[in-house]
Order: sequence, then structure tokens, then C-alpha cells
Amino acid sequence: MKLETKITRRSIRRTVLCVVVLIFHILAVGCKGEKKLARYNEMYQQEPTVIYVAPLNDLSMRRAVRETADSIYNASLNIASRQLYLTATDPLTSHGYYVLGPLASAQLAATESRTGRQLRNDNINDLKTDLGIDAVLFIDLLNWSHTSSSWSVEVEYVLRSTTTGVELLHVHVNATKILPTDFKGRPKPLQDDIEFAEQYGCDLATAQRCRLVETLNKYVLRDIPAGKRARRHEAEPFTKPHPEYYNLRIHRDGSVEQLKDEEL
Repeated sequence: MKLETKITRRSIRRTVLCVVVLIFHILAVGCKGEKKLARYNEMYQQEPTVIYVAPLNDLSMRRAVRETADSIYNASLNIASRQLYLTATDPLTSHGYYVLGPLASAQLAATESRTGRQLRNDNINDLKTDLGIDAVLFIDLLNWSHTSSSWSVEVEYVLRSTTTGVELLHVHVNATKILPTDFKGRPKPLQDDIEFAEQYGCDLATAQRCRLVETLNKYVLRDIPAGKRARRHEAEPFTKPHPEYYNLRIHRDGSVEQLKDEEL
């Protein structure tokens, strides 16, 4: 009897949610701007709880090693790439989701026989039925670049449902972190940058890249609907989401701004 009541309540909840989504789509015709309920309608219907962050797909170029500076540059990218992967968990966790930790993720990746391409395109329902994983986050690191006082990265995020295989999130971002400069045009690291470099024993260029991807993860992943464990879960559906493709600039004061292509 209790099981039947539980199933009935769940069915009623899903039916109500579908009705809300339908009503929103009707109302949205006369409203300006897309809302989260429309962009993430699959996510609102499925309500994933457990997320697995797949191994980072690093497609960025490295320098051919001809001198010491090339090795230092490549090592900096390797450290920052790892930072991109490791800091993707925190914004999801604080947003109300249970995310497999680095050790559990590494163990899962070690036992996974499918390639990254297959995980992105083939049936992954077994991750749901066998391990209770509701969605898989894929992160593609596409490119690094820099100037004398700025560091940039191009990243693509895809969150895929293990139940239906559909993409719950697909975002492509170009992000740039800018430093103030002195009267000679030389970059002046912020105190937070200096403390990061000292804490992790890296040079300032590596610190800039690491702090850039950490801020990027927070900005991108906290745009998805809050998980059921988050307090703001019921308050977000009618707020405006980020675009699927955009440019991001982290200013000298640490503020973050979305830009149009021509503003870069």
C-alpha cells in the first residue's frame, strides 16, 4: 500500500511538472526572453541528482619542446587543465547535486571500456541502472591563448542524461582573465593570484590560468537549475539562463561579464 502511494505521488508530481512546462511554453510566446524552464525543460522533468564528471577531453595544442621555455609552458597548461577538471565538482555540489569525487571518478574511468566518444553518443543507461548515476558531465578544453596581461581559454560543456541520452546542458564559452598593468604595460598580479601561486608552488602565469578556469566553472555550472537539495530549487524556473554560446571576461576587479563577439 505504501509503495502504491509513493508511486502515485511520484506520478502526480511528474504530471504537474509537465503541465507547468506546457503552460510556460504557451505563455513564453508572449514573453520576451527565454527562461530556464524552457532551456532546461528536460532537466526539470528528469530532476537528476547524481552527476559523474567524465575525464577531461583536452584538445588544446602544446608547444614542440625546443627549449626550456617550451617545457615550462606545456607544464603550465597541464596543471591548469587538471585544475579545470578538479574544480568542476564544487559548483555542482553547492548547487544541490551529489557529484562523484575525484577518487571514485578515477576508479569508474579505469573500469570504463567505452571511449569518450562512445560515452557521448552511445547508450549509457547502464550507468543509471548499475551505479545510480543520473547524468554525465563532459568537458572539452579546446584552446589556450594569452597576451602580456591576459589569459584566455575556450571550453565546451555537455551534460548528458543517462536515462534518455539527451543533452541537458550544452555550452561553449571563450573566457578571458585580465590583469591591471603598470606604467610600462607589465601585468600586476592581484594579491589573490600571488597567494594562489605561493600556496600551490606554481608561477604566476600558471596561477592566472588556474584561477581563470575555476571562475569559469563556477559561472557556467551554477547556471543550470538548482538540484533538489538546494534551497533555491523552486525559485529559478522563470529566471533568464546564460546563452549556449558566449564570451566571458573576468575584469581586473574580479567581476565577470558576458560579452558579444565584437566586444572581445
